[in-house]
Amino acid sequence: EHPYGVIKRQWDFYYIMTKKTIKHASADVGLIFTAYNLRRIFNLIDQNLLKQYLKVLALHFGFLTPIFNAFYGLFYFKNYQPTFLRKNFNCSLNHIYLLTD
Repeated sequence: EHPYGVIKRQWDFYYIMTKKTIKHASADVGLIFTAYNLRRIFNLIDQNLLKQYLKVLALHFGFLTPIFNAFYGLFYFKNYQPTFLRKNFNCSLNHIYLLTD
């Protein structure tokens, strides 16, 4: 209950801005809670320590990305292409052309 109380009372988020669908409302709530969690991290950890941690994390990702891409190429089927990316996929108001497999 504590995060909800802080967000509702101290941050003045009494309502969700995008109420059209649950998906949009979920995105709003997700952004609000991401901001809440980042603010907690900034309050708990020293800025210099956080910068060092993020630099090390970026270094690890920079080192591991080429390795991941090498293995990803082995398992990715290069001939597979989703229907909406195929050349013959056309959708208009008057008619629809779809590829059949």
